[in-house]
Amino acid sequence: MSDYQSELNNTGNIPKNIKIAIITADFNKQYTWKMQQITEAFLKENHFRDIQNFSVPGAFELPGMIPRVLEKEPFDLVYCFGVVIRGDTDHYDYVCRETARGIMDMTLQHRTPIVFGLLTCDTEKQVEQRINQNLAISGLNLLSETLKL
Repeated sequence: MSDYQSELNNTGNIPKNIKIAIITADFNKQYTWKMQQITEAFLKENHFRDIQNFSVPGAFELPGMIPRVLEKEPFDLVYCFGVVIRGDTDHYDYVCRETARGIMDMTLQHRTPIVFGLLTCDTEKQVEQRINQNLAISGLNLLSETLKL
């Protein structure tokens, strides 16, 4: 297990009225909804209020929802949350690989920062260990760096 810990950089250059989208997969919702709740609470604690939530059936559908959300209205930051836990078949490999590729394709295609919040773990214990506010912090840091460009 990594000891990586995000730190919130100076985000003073981020207007508090930015529009934030959170796309959450329903599959493994006991984990994905917790990721969404932690992120949303952290954002609100830091005075970001314009947050809209969207859901998809599973992680595999995350990349397909990104353009639909961004076409709906202009968001400044998008979080994608999904959890895939290894099973006994190759399904895990296909879902992880294609979801990651799809989110990367959307990141390259759109000028909006997109946070890769896909947990790909061998066990539920590993998932539980990785759910924290690091993704929320990473998103704000990513947006802060984007605004400097």
